[in-house]
Amino acid sequence: MKKLLLFCVLCGMTSPALAFDPGKVYPWTIRANAHYGLLLPEYGFMNYIADDYIRGAEVNLLHQTTGSNIWQQLYRYPAWGVSFFYSSMGSASQFGDQYTIYPYYRLHIAGRRKVNLSYQMGVGLSYATKKYNPENNFVNVAIATHLNIHYHADLLLNIKLSERMGANAGLAFNHISNANLGEPNVGLNFATAYAGLTYSFGEPQAFRRDSIPAFTPEMNYHVMVTGGIKHTRTFESFKYPAFSVSFNASRRTGHKFAFGVGADFFYDTSVEDQMVRQEREFKSQYAYMTGIHFTQEFIYNKFSLLVQEGFYIGLRDELNNYFMYNRAMVRWHITPALFVNASMKSHLYILDFPEIGVGYTFR
Repeated sequence: MKKLLLFCVLCGMTSPALAFDPGKVYPWTIRANAHYGLLLPEYGFMNYIADDYIRGAEVNLLHQTTGSNIWQQLYRYPAWGVSFFYSSMGSASQFGDQYTIYPYYRLHIAGRRKVNLSYQMGVGLSYATKKYNPENNFVNVAIATHLNIHYHADLLLNIKLSERMGANAGLAFNHISNANLGEPNVGLNFATAYAGLTYSFGEPQAFRRDSIPAFTPEMNYHVMVTGGIKHTRTFESFKYPAFSVSFNASRRTGHKFAFGVGADFFYDTSVEDQMVRQEREFKSQYAYMTGIHFTQEFIYNKFSLLVQEGFYIGLRDELNNYFMYNRAMVRWHITPALFVNASMKSHLYILDFPEIGVGYTFR
């Protein structure tokens, strides 16, 4: 999922500015789509559980920006909105259905006034009608809680049919899990093709085009403290605290991009119980891990999206012997120096735990 996230962001940020030339647009659009697709089994046994196709319906509201600030112009007039999405999940008896609401943003890839190619991404909350139950739904090891996190990504083609009406079609990827806040938590992935109609309203607005000021590359340094809770991939209900302290040095090469390296110190209170349960020798230092990481940061005004790839060095992961860890982060700068952070730590595709934190930036 992180590779897909990185690919989508890079597509929207690096495509040429002249590829999008819509003239005047209506500020609001409502869309209705029908979805049809397949469950994407992450593990082979799910092929025996899934017995149907994915069917869904979606209604969303979209607001198109017109360049009222420099950031909208730098990102070639992104759009944002909120979506209400319903779908089945491949097995009515085991997985049931899901109802989702999620905010999203859209970036343009290419196109002109009549036809436009773009993509959108969003993360929100999903309600699953069925979940794991050791007595009557023990086969469903994908969903342990009714309330889950839903990640959604689209590649879509928009065609203007008239002044206000349009059609759209596309491909969507969906991931549903509870971020390891309940077990079992294999999660579900599914892909759909969709098509539908759009209707735009409001007063037509022209796109603003200003001269973008030059950017002088600069170094930034960040210190961050985070905390989170995790399960141990057993069927116990107890949650364990986990903490980290991180340092990152990054070079901002332009308005939108920064690249850096850093170091992490982790403390995981679940390690002792897990090693004792496995009848393995536990030493106090096994609860601590250290590593170094590489960072790619995508910046939109006070908001940043960061992806990190890290390697355990020094105090290694003695529990699972993972050599690599990953983080996907959303960051908001309250002031130029102070920021808050929400992130997900994982080991490649295996989720570890969600984190929230606070940090300080200095130059």
